[in-house]
Amino acid sequence: AVVGLFLPSERVIEDKIESNRPISTVFDVLDGFSRFEDWNTLNIDSTLKTQISDPATGVGATMSYTSLNRSTGQGTWELVESVPEESLKFKIRDSSLGFDKYMKFKLNRTGPNKKNTEIVQQYHVDYGWNLFGRYAGMYVQRNVGDQMKSGLKRLSTFLATVPKLSYADHVEPITFVDVPAVNALVGTVISDRDNNKIATNIVTQMAWINKIIAANGLVASGPMRIVTNEFTATNYSFDVVQPVTKDGATEGDWDIQTEGKIVFEKFPAGRAVTTDYTGYATGLDRERQVIRAWAMVKGAETDNRAYEEYLVAPEAMMTDTAKFKVYWPIK
Repeated sequence: AVVGLFLPSERVIEDKIESNRPISTVFDVLDGFSRFEDWNTLNIDSTLKTQISDPATGVGATMSYTSLNRSTGQGTWELVESVPEESLKFKIRDSSLGFDKYMKFKLNRTGPNKKNTEIVQQYHVDYGWNLFGRYAGMYVQRNVGDQMKSGLKRLSTFLATVPKLSYADHVEPITFVDVPAVNALVGTVISDRDNNKIATNIVTQMAWINKIIAANGLVASGPMRIVTNEFTATNYSFDVVQPVTKDGATEGDWDIQTEGKIVFEKFPAGRAVTTDYTGYATGLDRERQVIRAWAMVKGAETDNRAYEEYLVAPEAMMTDTAKFKVYWPIK
């Protein structure tokens, strides 16, 4: 008891790691529980069951958990402070000894041109006059400290999968949308990374598609889409997709006679992340990666292939006024 009186009544442990992802990306990953399982070590427990509030992000968001593992037990995390691109604080209630427990993250711009992010994680617990708690505090560095170190490594690993682009200053809103099912005529192109050749190939494929539309009594039911298959330093493989409809046709009544390499496909309904883009078509690849990064930090996983709706003629795609709507399906 005498020794316990001289042990610290509170413990604070700290660890840190650096990421080369933008500070806005790091902040959004930590700002709630959409990506909690990607950085917190609680989820290593196979018996863990969690319940996350709606909304799952921002001040007031909570995550309650329970486990059959006695060392995990049950508890709640609540986000009580959130300063954009600066700091976050989670209040923790669990069965371990002590009170006034919280986990805090402080973000600092660092590295070349201040484009990297230093992530400082700090855990605090107060034991007051509970002598058993003060003794327990001697092992916090090993127990919680090891979990923090492991969690920071998990966080760093996840951040490395997010495109290294900042969406914080994106002009147009980025949102999730429901995408309806469509029937479409599709032509595949493998082209050099030459803007004129890409535009010429699109025009050629659309000429075939328009011929088939006329021959089968079809009607275009939306803007032409360009679906990216592969985008390399020298080549660009993509599909030219034209949604179509047919008056009076039922679901099974689509007997389409195609020509050349054009095929008829049915695309199912689903969800996607999307944004609007105005500018040269050469900027579309960056837009794809920006919306993918945004979707990932919001807890979504991109799926299949990204595509754009061309709201201008292909010949005008290399102008600063060209308009596109960019999509990437999500799971």
